[in-house]
Amino acid sequence: MKKTILLTGSSGFLGKIFLKESLKKNYQVIDILRLKNKKNLELNELRNKYPNTYKSIFFVKNEELEKKISNLKIDFFINFATFYKNNHINSDINKFINSNISLPSIVIDIIHKKVKKVINFGTMMQHIDGKKFMPKNFYASTKSALEMILNYYAIKNKKLKLYNLKFYESFHESDNRKKLIPTLIKNYKKNLTTKIISKNLELNIIHANDIIKAVYILLNNNVQSGSYSLINKKNINISKLIKKINNKLDKKLKIHFQNKKIDKINLSKIKILDKWIADKLIEKKIITKFLHENN
Repeated sequence: MKKTILLTGSSGFLGKIFLKESLKKNYQVIDILRLKNKKNLELNELRNKYPNTYKSIFFVKNEELEKKISNLKIDFFINFATFYKNNHINSDINKFINSNISLPSIVIDIIHKKVKKVINFGTMMQHIDGKKFMPKNFYASTKSALEMILNYYAIKNKKLKLYNLKFYESFHESDNRKKLIPTLIKNYKKNLTTKIISKNLELNIIHANDIIKAVYILLNNNVQSGSYSLINKKNINISKLIKKINNKLDKKLKIHFQNKKIDKINLSKIKILDKWIADKLIEKKIITKFLHENN
């Protein structure tokens, strides 16, 4: 019998990758989308391609959700919904709370008695010391708040398996987010200079496909509830990465390294998910992507 996944955040980068993969794997998928996403061409194409296994629930106000999802038969709930900014201004606070706390909290409040597994995505920015709840920014603090709320529902339903997956940075060949690697590619094409906070900057990057693999490990195995980290054993030094890319280019990347203080990446003390291994060729794949885009 096909398993049914309830999904939030399917219009976002990682959520959309997972949505496509889960439909290929013949899961029944129901996603919850704000009404503005009714015109999302990519999601509409998927709905037409998988008319029997993919449907969407559109809403304007959170108060509409109970009526729309309370009678659904759901096996798994996966929360990809997120609003991210490294630094915030006062007007961002409601956006953080609505996406990162309110929406998933309302959904779990409605379905917690019948769902078997809940997979939530946090961030290693919740743990600047590598373990304790010490948020790096307001975004990370909202992720920690949601995690505490989800723990409450796991206590209410002892049969519920709850998982929090956390990582530092992700990369995918189709990535167009306002992250460092896509920005380097975009600026190179436009002959613009990219400002980088420090020559000593290192990032712990995993491939988006490995994140999706972690989800399937949790869906298909009897894994103990808890928080799990998805991290690469080796950080990527950005200055060295740029040198490797420039060695393969006729026209070099324009980089301005600032001399700002950077946060050290503390070794995660959160257990890595069993049976999960990070792609060891991630740096090579980043370089290949860059050269493919610019040669």
